Amino acid sequence: MVYTFSVWLFFFYFYCFLGWVWETCYVSVLKAKWVNRGFMRGPFLPIYGSGAIVVLVFTLPFRDTAWLVFVFGMVSATVLEYFTGAAMEHMFHVRYWDYSNQRLNLNGHICVTSSLAWGVFSVVLTLYGHTPVERLVSHMSTNVLEVIVFVLTVYISIDMAESIREAINLKEVLLSLEENNEDFRRLQKHIEVVSAFYGGELKERSEAGLRKINSALESGKEMYDRLGENSRNSRAAFMEKVNSKRTKKEYGRMHSLLKRNPHAVSRMHEEAFLRFMELAEKDIQE
Repeated sequence: MVYTFSVWLFFFYFYCFLGWVWETCYVSVLKAKWVNRGFMRGPFLPIYGSGAIVVLVFTLPFRDTAWLVFVFGMVSATVLEYFTGAAMEHMFHVRYWDYSNQRLNLNGHICVTSSLAWGVFSVVLTLYGHTPVERLVSHMSTNVLEVIVFVLTVYISIDMAESIREAINLKEVLLSLEENNEDFRRLQKHIEVVSAFYGGELKERSEAGLRKINSALESGKEMYDRLGENSRNSRAAFMEKVNSKRTKKEYGRMHSLLKRNPHAVSRMHEEAFLRFMELAEKDIQE
């Protein structure tokens, strides 16, 4: 069978859907509740579709040799998973899957267990699973296939665009919360410096030393008042946005994105990420 561009697209969408079914069932069983798994809202997981295409490209020439299918499939899919995970973290500052707790992992993006699973998946896909899918496509007329591919392309493109927008919005919120946290860290450092300075000058008991102490303490008090007011204003502004109908919906979508990825973490903004989750759980769902 000759694989045209439309055929490859159909395979990609089909395996995106199949991957979503597998991941959703697996995670839902682990969590003991329904979890609509994935970066996108719809029933498609692009990492599985991309993985299947990459595996097929590298393993179909070795279709009759299982161990070569295993090796080439494992390596190609693992490379894809690593660079996809690294690129998404760079773009969105969030890891939507993380293997940091697994043994023999590389930067949390891949691990030996996942790679072996890709190898097994490659054997099952190339030697057994892909044949009936290939047969299904071969029985479709070209017109029917192209209509299906066109409709799916439009739907998935819209879904992906919305999901990317949600991820970018989440990144901006994390950056904002991180900046607020940094203000308080600077305040804490300033107070520590003032305290050390105060202790040293107190021993001198000189008039000049006392003037320096008072000046430093006044500076610290002004900074504390200013940052405290900024923090209260920031919190009030944040809650005002959350409580507005339009923005509350946007924050709800960001929270839904993380609910679809329950293992998501942010190594770049750990404190801000946890704070956002607390705010979302407490305020957005009310």
